[in-house]
Amino acid sequence: MGVARATVRAVNGLTARWAGVSQGGTVFSAAAAWPLLAHLADGAGGPARAELSEALGLPAGQAAGAARDLLTTLGALRGVDTALGCGRRARWS
Repeated sequence: MGVARATVRAVNGLTARWAGVSQGGTVFSAAAAWPLLAHLADGAGGPARAELSEALGLPAGQAAGAARDLLTTLGALRGVDTALGCGRRARWS
């Protein structure tokens, strides 16, 4: 299955905006926060839904599915739980 390219671009875009950079040069990632925001967007309404969608870089209606795909893919990668500071094996989906 894997993560859609649009999801990867959206996560990288959020990281770049948070870091205030336009190209590379960061040593952190929004990969841990993006799925949470995506699930919040899916259940939000009104201005909050629009703001979360803008922050995510994807329509809110697509966000939860994209988050599940991202977490499933990240969960299958060796060492990601350590890199994200989870400290234990987690079930992503």
